[in-house]
Amino acid sequence: MVLDEKQKQTLTVGLIVAGMLAFIVGYSYMMFISPGKEENEKKVKTLQADIERQEKRFGVMQRYLENADERERLLEEMEIALRRLPSDEQAIEFLSVLQDSLRKSGVTFTRVSPEEVVRRAQYSEIPYSVTGTARYHEFGQFLNLIECNPNRFMRVSNFTLSNNNRRPSVHPVEVGIKTFMFRN
Repeated sequence: MVLDEKQKQTLTVGLIVAGMLAFIVGYSYMMFISPGKEENEKKVKTLQADIERQEKRFGVMQRYLENADERERLLEEMEIALRRLPSDEQAIEFLSVLQDSLRKSGVTFTRVSPEEVVRRAQYSEIPYSVTGTARYHEFGQFLNLIECNPNRFMRVSNFTLSNNNRRPSVHPVEVGIKTFMFRN
């Protein structure tokens, strides 16, 4: 098939227009559609991961609701923890627990002073400094009574055990104790 001059021009113009359209479509895809597509794919992956996390949490909650014995046990543990982690500073309660620990261990104290409260997101740390004297074994018992107290969460944050040359068996001690308060 032989094309005359007019058909050749029409075919050339048609090919140029088709090429320009193909270029415009390709350019538009590369500049506008492709970046948005990649961003949307990232969002989809993030949302799918979030859905998986939520489904796992839902599964845990569903098992919790189905298992009455486990639920009761967890509620009892939570009540015990809440009793040990009060919702107000209760300095009097702390001092009575401290006094009981001092009495049981035989440590004598000369000063108990509160320090600045440190507020955290879920709880507050209430630090105290206790100064006194103790024999080595008594001091160890005192630290154990503080750390393992069943009535209140308390931790020994630091301590200093010195030597007294006049009475070598009785040591000056200084103990930093932190107790905690639940924040609603």
